[in-house]
Amino acid sequence: MRLSVKGIITKIGEARFSYLFFSILLLFLLRPFVEERIALRVITDIFIWSILISCGWAVHDKRSQQVIFLCIIILAVVANLLDLFLDNRATDWASNIVGVIVFAYVVTVIFIYLIRQEEVTADMIMAAASEYILIGIMFSFIYLLIESVHPGSFNVAHRKLDRGTFLYFSFVTLTTTGYGDILPVSLKARSFATFEQITGQLYMALTVARLVGLYAVRKKH
Repeated sequence: MRLSVKGIITKIGEARFSYLFFSILLLFLLRPFVEERIALRVITDIFIWSILISCGWAVHDKRSQQVIFLCIIILAVVANLLDLFLDNRATDWASNIVGVIVFAYVVTVIFIYLIRQEEVTADMIMAAASEYILIGIMFSFIYLLIESVHPGSFNVAHRKLDRGTFLYFSFVTLTTTGYGDILPVSLKARSFATFEQITGQLYMALTVARLVGLYAVRKKH
């Protein structure tokens, strides 16, 4: 029996990765308008924190694991706040390193979850969509870290080098759009940009193949 529109919406709402996916969408849909009114760098950070909290509930279903991950999120927020108020190279490096580690962990856990699934569900689709966007966010922290350690690694025309800028650059790179308004010029920056392009293409190919394969197996049964 085919599900009604209401039934589909209900299933999506019950999926544990749905809140993570929609919190990620808010980062891109609401942040630009909020920042124009408030004009604070912390707005982007707040959206990142909300995504991390959503990750905590999505990637772990056990209470003890959620508590441990929440402590890691608090560490990331503290490092971010120290960088915001102290604004020196040490806090900048620490904030970006913690960001890379946390998002790399989340990306890895969701990837393992996707591999272990044996049928296509609303939860799996939400997880796959979230994973793709989280990869882009993870690389934005990597680029921030590269620029912090090696200033001048990116050539930017008429744009401030902040978290929002590198989020934009990361997704332009991940999707292989390549507008050319931000250019990686150092060897390290170019290497990671190339790696992200390859990651994005492989992820899309493998994920689609996985979803189609699972759906085909289900149809046979």
